[in-house]
Amino acid sequence: MCVTLLELKRSVALGLLTGAVVGWGFVEPWLLQVRRFDVALENLPPGAEGMRIVQVSDLHAGLVTPMILTRHILQLAQKENADLIVLTGDVVSRARSYLPPIRPPAPPITEYARRLEPLMRELHAPLGVIAIPGNHDLMFNSENPNPKKRGDFAPVATYLESAGIQILDNANMRLANGLAVIGTDDLREGIPDVRAAVEGIAPHEAQLVLNHNPRIAALFADRNALILSGHTHGGQAKLPAPLRLNPIDSISSPWQSGWWRVGRAQLYVSTGAGHIGGPYRLGVPPEISVFTLLRAKPGDSRTLPI
Repeated sequence: MCVTLLELKRSVALGLLTGAVVGWGFVEPWLLQVRRFDVALENLPPGAEGMRIVQVSDLHAGLVTPMILTRHILQLAQKENADLIVLTGDVVSRARSYLPPIRPPAPPITEYARRLEPLMRELHAPLGVIAIPGNHDLMFNSENPNPKKRGDFAPVATYLESAGIQILDNANMRLANGLAVIGTDDLREGIPDVRAAVEGIAPHEAQLVLNHNPRIAALFADRNALILSGHTHGGQAKLPAPLRLNPIDSISSPWQSGWWRVGRAQLYVSTGAGHIGGPYRLGVPPEISVFTLLRAKPGDSRTLPI
């Protein structure tokens, strides 16, 4: 069969375009975006008016998210000079999250938690730094399973706490400015206990809720809450469904990324700062997110970000 010059040109052009797209996917993980939003909440404590919150989700420190990139992410977060910094899960990556060719040399997640500790010590904010568990942060021990969880957060949490980070695992706390903060266990590998997490916090109070997996947001739909989640990576790469790196939760979650209304609550799903599978993102750049809280009047329709 004779190939015409036009067909050859088209074939070469398609090959170059495909190569450029594939190549860009290895560049995009390094193009961290800082997204900023104003969020109005009813009954906001006077001391929390104008409060700035930085969210860092899905660091995934490990083989495919090198420490030099993790350091850059945390430094950018610190430069925001926020009142509060929150880490919404998956600070490390389990070996099974990597593509098969690079799984064998992967060390346990505690090794990356150990390497993260000095970097985490550099994070500080007037109202503190708070972390919740993600599915990758939970360890498993078939010989001595923890009856209360499918996975154990303690090995990673120990390093975070040593770095001065407050852990909220099915618990809550009230900040010095009066704002309530609620944190749950991971939905996929842990056992979230919403009843314990919200104990003492009335639904009408302005509250910050930290959930790694956004699918749990429905359990907070009756609350006057700003919910911050991650986990989905926004799909990480805009590819056909069979090729996505996190197909189970990315596809099945009704909330992929960005802003959503869940009953009374406002949900923001971060695309995350790191990555899994391989060092690749396409059309879904990594991010850290910055939120400024504003007071909304009862009945004010201006409740989603301004």
